[in-house]
Amino acid sequence: MAVSDLIAIGTLHGLILIFDPKQALKLCLGSTAHGAQYGAITALTFNNDCTRLLCGFAKGQIIVWDSGTGKLLRTITDAHPPGSAVLSIKFTVDPTLAVCNDSSSNVFELHFKRAIGTKTCESRCLFSGTKSEVCCIEPLQICDEFMAHPVAQYCLFAMVSLTKLLVVGLKPSFNILYRSPYGKAQPSSVPVLAWQFVWTQERVDPVLAFCRGSKIIFFHLNCAGDQIEFASLMEIDLQYEIINLKWVNSRTLLLQDGLDKLHVIDRESCEELDSHSLADVHLVRSCSYFDSSESKQTISPTMREIQQKACYQSIWTYGGQTVFLGAKSVHVISLKVWHERIDFLVKQEQFSEALALGWAFHEGTAKATVGLPGENQKKKALVKDKMVDVILQYIQATLKSCPQHGKIQVMEEHYQVHSKF
Repeated sequence: MAVSDLIAIGTLHGLILIFDPKQALKLCLGSTAHGAQYGAITALTFNNDCTRLLCGFAKGQIIVWDSGTGKLLRTITDAHPPGSAVLSIKFTVDPTLAVCNDSSSNVFELHFKRAIGTKTCESRCLFSGTKSEVCCIEPLQICDEFMAHPVAQYCLFAMVSLTKLLVVGLKPSFNILYRSPYGKAQPSSVPVLAWQFVWTQERVDPVLAFCRGSKIIFFHLNCAGDQIEFASLMEIDLQYEIINLKWVNSRTLLLQDGLDKLHVIDRESCEELDSHSLADVHLVRSCSYFDSSESKQTISPTMREIQQKACYQSIWTYGGQTVFLGAKSVHVISLKVWHERIDFLVKQEQFSEALALGWAFHEGTAKATVGLPGENQKKKALVKDKMVDVILQYIQATLKSCPQHGKIQVMEEHYQVHSKF
C-alpha cells in the first residue's frame, strides 16, 4: 500500500486499486496478465506531488504509472538481479531519483531519464547484499514548506542492515554521511526508520527515529555550512518490542508492538497517551509473497523471520490520518485536531477545562497536538483567537441560563457562581 493524496493498494494478482480520499475507486491499474508474468505486487510508492506511482513485483520487475491517467510509462526489467523480489521502493526528494531494496539485500538507485522520444532508467548498486542484509530504507521527504532547508540539496536516505545504520547522500555525488553500528538486539527484531522535521529553538531540522527491539534513538541532523552533522538527540526505552513506527507530527509518535497493539507516544515526555489493539485489522505482513509459487529466490532464515513480523507498507500516516492495510479492508484513524478537542469540551459546557486546554496549546505543553503550526507566533495567534471565542460562548451560555424570575439576589448568586471559572 502507498498513501498520498490517493491510496494505492497492490494485490497478489498484479492489480493496483487506486482510491481517492472519499474512498471511491478511481483507477484499476495493470491486469492479471501482469500478475502471471511478474508475480505479486510487493512494493508501491507515490512521488511528492502524487503524479507518479512506482510498483515493484515479486519477480523483480518495476513499473512506473501515471497515477492521474492510469497510463503505463515505463517497464523496468533490469534494475537489479532477476528473481529477487522488490521489498520496498521509494521516491526521493528528487522526482528523477528513487531507491529500492530487494530480497537479496541489495540497494539500488534508480535514475529516470528522458531523451528525445525515449524514457529510460539507469540503475546503480549502492549496497551489496553480500556485505550485510539491508532490511529497511527510508528517504528524507521534504514538503514545500521546508524545501528551502539546506539539506534538500543532498537527496538523503537512511538504510539499516542487521548490524549498522547508514545515512547516504545521493547528491551532488554518492556519499556516506553517517555510519554507526548499533547495540545488540534479538536477531528477529524488526529495524524501523522514520524521518520528521522538528522545531527546536525557533528553527527546524530533520530528525531520524531509529528503533530495533524496544529502544528508539532520535538523531538530529544539522547542516553547518557544507557539513552535515548527526547527533543523538534522545532515547526512549520501552517495555515492548517495536515492529513499526510512524510520526503523526513532530511531537507525537505511533508505535506498533509485536502483539499488534498501537501506542500513541508523546516524544518529549515519553508518556503513553493512548493504546489500541489492531488484532481485528489483520495487518498484511511483508512476507506474504515469500510463500507464493513465484518467489523462488533464497532468503536467509533471519531475514525471513523479520519479514514475517514486519508491516513496513501496511501502516501510513498522511495529512493527520493513519491508514492501516488489513487482509480484507482498509482502516483509517485520526487524532482530533487541536480546536476539535476544545470544541468537544465547550459542547459539554466544560468551559474551565476548555480554557485550560487552550492555555496548554498556547504554552506548548499540551500533548498529542495536531493541526497547529510549528512556528511559535503563528501558533499563539491561532490559539488566542480560539480562546476569545470560547470566552464569548461562555458569556452567551451564562446569559442564556440567567434566571428569568426572582429577586436581584438570585441573579447576583447566578453570576457569582459562573464568574468563578
